[in-house]
Amino acid sequence: MKKKIFFSGFLLMIMFCGCMTQNEITSSIAELETVEKSVNDTLFLQNPQVFCLETKDNALIKRINRVIEWKNTYYILDKSMKQVLAFNDKGKHLFTIHRVGVGKGEYGSILDIAIDRQNENLVFLADPTSLIYYDLQGNFIRTTKLPGHYHSIAIDNGIIYLENATLINNQLSTSSITVIAPNDQKTELLKPLREIAPYCFIGGHQLGGTAPVVFTRKFDDTIYQLEDGKISPYYSFNFMNESFPEAAKDKEYTCRELNKFTWDRYVYLMTNVTDAPQYLLFSTNLFGIYVFDKNQNKLLKYNKIYNTEYQADLHQYIPVEGANNRVFFTVSPTTLFSLKAIVDHHPSFKNKMSDKLYKLTESLDSDSNPVIFSYQVK
Repeated sequence: MKKKIFFSGFLLMIMFCGCMTQNEITSSIAELETVEKSVNDTLFLQNPQVFCLETKDNALIKRINRVIEWKNTYYILDKSMKQVLAFNDKGKHLFTIHRVGVGKGEYGSILDIAIDRQNENLVFLADPTSLIYYDLQGNFIRTTKLPGHYHSIAIDNGIIYLENATLINNQLSTSSITVIAPNDQKTELLKPLREIAPYCFIGGHQLGGTAPVVFTRKFDDTIYQLEDGKISPYYSFNFMNESFPEAAKDKEYTCRELNKFTWDRYVYLMTNVTDAPQYLLFSTNLFGIYVFDKNQNKLLKYNKIYNTEYQADLHQYIPVEGANNRVFFTVSPTTLFSLKAIVDHHPSFKNKMSDKLYKLTESLDSDSNPVIFSYQVK
């Protein structure tokens, strides 16, 4: 069983009252030790691959919001385009689901997606609030209407986990997570914290679908684990100088006020957790990637990852849900074309772009989909 690092007993007593069984609590907590500008990808990543997602008229990606890997296929959610695209592990396009409307199997927008591995279904959490089921080839199966308001979904062992909207019509929800068992029995987990920044989101995912499922929430420095319909603390962190001040939690913030107060200073939300055997990766509302070394109990932060093969800085980190501990870093063709233009017009900057990266850029078009730098986390 993985070592668990828990918050102080007092805070856990508050967070867990009335909504979950409190596990044994230890005093161990991981502190943010250092912040570095850059780190070589070989330190905690392995098996690098670089590929381009095939670009077609029905396979244009504006923004990657979620990636799920299952049976050598990547299922990619693009919320802004209201679509899910499937590619094989070489980047070849397989199909696109884009069914906006009010008819059978249609939706207004897609909030999130998950794979039901037991039944081999692709499941949309859609708006109006519903679960829409497709087979793994993109064929519609059924729609199930849902009460309530939810932000994201994860499915493990046939159990559905839904992240609840914490504030609805200015009323605090009774729980953070809704669990739907295979027999459709519902359970509510984890009493929400007081909402001091209503309706403020930074992107990224607070509910991670790789088994066991993990969950994070605003103004809480604990990562939770969801398994067999139950929730427990998994890891907790002290962000030291980046910690959101306790005294600052006494007021309510507009999103603009919160962003101004925390900008480049304070962590109030962890997202995009990747949980591998040796390392745990995540993002926050601050710039950079946080890397927790489980063996050494060390939390480090890096502003960017340096790809040693292409000699390129990587910033856009995306966890890949699945069994391979995979992560993507995406690079926009526009970014590469801009760098190539500088090198072409200013030979003195030639050392800013490796020959390998230059050749990769030459193979792209202006409307190409993002370039994927894929790794497995150690």
